[in-house]
Amino acid sequence: PLHINGKAVKSKSNEHFEVHNPATQEVVSLVPLATQEEMQSAVDSAKAAFKTWKDVSISERQRVMFRYQHLIREHMGELAHLVSLEQGKTLTDA
Repeated sequence: PLHINGKAVKSKSNEHFEVHNPATQEVVSLVPLATQEEMQSAVDSAKAAFKTWKDVSISERQRVMFRYQHLIREHMGELAHLVSLEQGKTLTDA
């Protein structure tokens, strides 16, 4: 799905981009090619979010980024597996 305005959105597009594991040439994922309307919706959503985000204090932004860092570390194994699939890297390199 596409991710627009914090939500998973099923694309209206019938076209997809194939993601291949370069080590095996296996198709590991299909990514929808967003329609112009979906792209505009994502841009509009980002512009709207910026209107409030720009007023968020530095300390609050820092808390958000530390939470993001925590989530990355918490899911490191899953993320490494995805990088391995998408880029053909070994899990150690991912």
